[in-house]
Amino acid sequence: MLPNFVVIGAAKAGTTALYWYLAEHPSVFMSSVKETNYFAYGLDPQGQLLYGDPDVHQFPVKSRAEYERLFADVGGASAVGEASPIYLECPQSPARIQEALPDVRLICTLRHPIERAYADYLMYLWRRGLRFEPARDLSPGAAWALPDSRWMQVSRYHEQLARYYARFPRERIHVFLIDDLKRDATGTVQNVYRFLSVDPTFVPDFGTAHNVGGVPASRLVESVLTNRSLRALVEPLIPKRAADWVRNLRTRNMRKAPPLPLDLRNQLTARFRDDIVETGRLIGRSLDHWL
Repeated sequence: MLPNFVVIGAAKAGTTALYWYLAEHPSVFMSSVKETNYFAYGLDPQGQLLYGDPDVHQFPVKSRAEYERLFADVGGASAVGEASPIYLECPQSPARIQEALPDVRLICTLRHPIERAYADYLMYLWRRGLRFEPARDLSPGAAWALPDSRWMQVSRYHEQLARYYARFPRERIHVFLIDDLKRDATGTVQNVYRFLSVDPTFVPDFGTAHNVGGVPASRLVESVLTNRSLRALVEPLIPKRAADWVRNLRTRNMRKAPPLPLDLRNQLTARFRDDIVETGRLIGRSLDHWL
């Protein structure tokens, strides 16, 4: 058994929340490992990663056998999937997914590119135990704001999505915005259920926050609650209520990050104007409200 749908990204655009909303549906099976990253993993002849930064990306599933084992217990689920945001940015992923899963359906959620990059950078800081410094991090010269930074490159959606539209029929690609999720969570998630041909009237638990961004009040608490190895070991074994309690504890530990100054946001957004317009044309939806 292999997935018949894959959530391909984008990172920091609501994929974790979507993973749980999908997992709650009685007709949907999600892999116990979120971010398998299987279709992004590969080594060159020198043993180096073809894509990915070892300091940023982890590859918990490297072989076809390991991947297949994730879906051994699908039971009666009609929709079987996984979620790995790295698939949107990784150039090799579309071809690998097409080869292994030719009839797969793809789900992608997008976020304003500058907001996404900023949120991604904040996550980078707290995962490394680094402090957020407004004078450094809210300026055009901040590491994340540089035009060629990884955070900015990942936010250029057009080329990344175009690779998928070149290989898969348009009707098998479902794209929505995190804006949609914030404005109408029920309708947005039920449209995803409809895309997957499962009961679209199901309503998941919207009361539990998932992967909340910001700046942790206690970096020690945050490091424990977000330890990937620990989560992968424990989450499949504990009831949903306990898992939700842990996620709510993490939410209480997070403090809202300082908002981007409007002039900085506008300055950085101007660099993305063409990409935003082209992305909108590609997905058949105006993104002018991002400009």
